[in-house]
Amino acid sequence: MFFAIFLYAQEGDYFIVRDNDVPTFMQRLSWGHDEYVFRYEVILEEERDRGYVEILRKATEENYLVLSLRAGRFRYAVNVYNLLDKIEYTMDWVYFEVLRALQPRILRFTPGEIFLERADTDADTLLTVNGEGLAPGADIMLRLRDSPPGPEGLEQAIRPRKQEIDGQTARLTFSSGQLEPGDYNVYIKNPGGLDDSRGILIVRLLESPVQTVPKTGFFGRPDINVSLGYSPLLPLYGGLFTVDAFDSPLFPLGAAARISVVPLKWPRCNLGLELGGSWNKLEAQKEYYDVAAQLIEAQLSLLYQLWLSNRTMAFNFRLGAGLGIIRDFYFDYHSGKGDSLDSQYLSLDAGVSFQWLIMGPFFIEAGADFTHILSSGDTSAPGYLQPVLSAGWKF
Repeated sequence: MFFAIFLYAQEGDYFIVRDNDVPTFMQRLSWGHDEYVFRYEVILEEERDRGYVEILRKATEENYLVLSLRAGRFRYAVNVYNLLDKIEYTMDWVYFEVLRALQPRILRFTPGEIFLERADTDADTLLTVNGEGLAPGADIMLRLRDSPPGPEGLEQAIRPRKQEIDGQTARLTFSSGQLEPGDYNVYIKNPGGLDDSRGILIVRLLESPVQTVPKTGFFGRPDINVSLGYSPLLPLYGGLFTVDAFDSPLFPLGAAARISVVPLKWPRCNLGLELGGSWNKLEAQKEYYDVAAQLIEAQLSLLYQLWLSNRTMAFNFRLGAGLGIIRDFYFDYHSGKGDSLDSQYLSLDAGVSFQWLIMGPFFIEAGADFTHILSSGDTSAPGYLQPVLSAGWKF
């Protein structure tokens, strides 16, 4: 925590001194000057237990005093000494409060790219910023990466048409007419002067090809998605690994995980690779025996993402191949459990899902994956469906 001063009476000011990029707030107490004054004596008191306790008494020949104070309520008075070094009079008490100034930190923002339908459109664009120390009344804006530092750069910044800060999340609404193609940093300045920035936010026209995106190359900045969820199994056709053993219409125990890398990005669609994994427990009870197995599969798929215009919702299409393992496959004839068997198989996989970025980089996803098992010794060529409901994080 750092502190800034706000004076509620007479003149007051503060400034920030940085030592190795560590900010320290310096307060400047000032009062009217008398040319016939020999010196001044400042008495500074802090409010404690509903009373005031003197914490500083200092002489100065200037009509101001620079110091650094912690958060709290204070008051000060000034004794004025004449040319004979006698107290001529004492100024009235000045009351002020030192408020806590938060150091903001931008952790992430969504989306990372904004596509403009047309340069003259006024459609709203929503930018969600997640961070720490986002104070009410913070000034959040977009600054071009090559804009000059200091006040001149702030004059060229783009401020949102509407801004809402709820806890550690800020929602900024821009009109597309405000935005111009380019690379931007998201910049925040809290009351008190502490600031932070994070990039890169890419803004470009819808017609602009990915090759023209500056500083990112043909592949752009890759998106990485990681998710974990629930995934039951529904047999569709053919016998699962043995005829009439697993004939239940639903096997509810299952889980799925995915990680995708998406380097190729166009205005409305992305292309990448995804590695997925799933686990399901298969169990069936027959009249004369019970049967059980664990089904584990890994898939490598080509991932195609079709984003909606709001850039927070997308349809995902997958096509690939997988390697599956059947573990602990056994028959229990109620008189004793038979030997367990393990086996492997190859498969063809396809899937479709709907992804929704509901809060910053956090998303939920719902869809289904289809698997067709390739087995030369199994004429039934079984296939099954795995609905998937998951949650994940976009990096």
